[in-house]
Amino acid sequence: MPRKKSQTSVSRPAEDRLAKAKARLCARLAIEKKAFGISVLHVGAVSPIAEYFVICSGRSVRQTRAIAEHIQTALKVQRRETPLGVEGEAEGVWILLDYDDVVIHVFYEPTRAYYALESLWSDAPRLRDSALLKAEREALAGSAQEEGDWED
Repeated sequence: MPRKKSQTSVSRPAEDRLAKAKARLCARLAIEKKAFGISVLHVGAVSPIAEYFVICSGRSVRQTRAIAEHIQTALKVQRRETPLGVEGEAEGVWILLDYDDVVIHVFYEPTRAYYALESLWSDAPRLRDSALLKAEREALAGSAQEEGDWED
């Protein structure tokens, strides 16, 4: 059964703006740890589960854990927010961070392909953010360069 969205004195448009800002921040934080394939879905448009899903991938279980930990630490420091729940951290193949209005899914790359979460939420509008796309490309380019530094 879907949970009710938080009841606050903040207006609905203001809540949406705050959730959108949090989703963008989470995407940027994931990029800082070299996450890739970042999707931000406005699931609030089609479901009461949350306002936004942030979905990203890591190339290893160690990286997925680092991404999730970085997001949790930064939100605690910057916004004084802790997740309502965390699932899958021990296994590291699909880590879910529930921040009520924003739910972050950090996948190990093969697990993401298997579950194809975006296709399950294909009715949800995708947030297009050119700054995020640029940051992701730069992070991936830097990662490729670092890998190249090891070659002789």
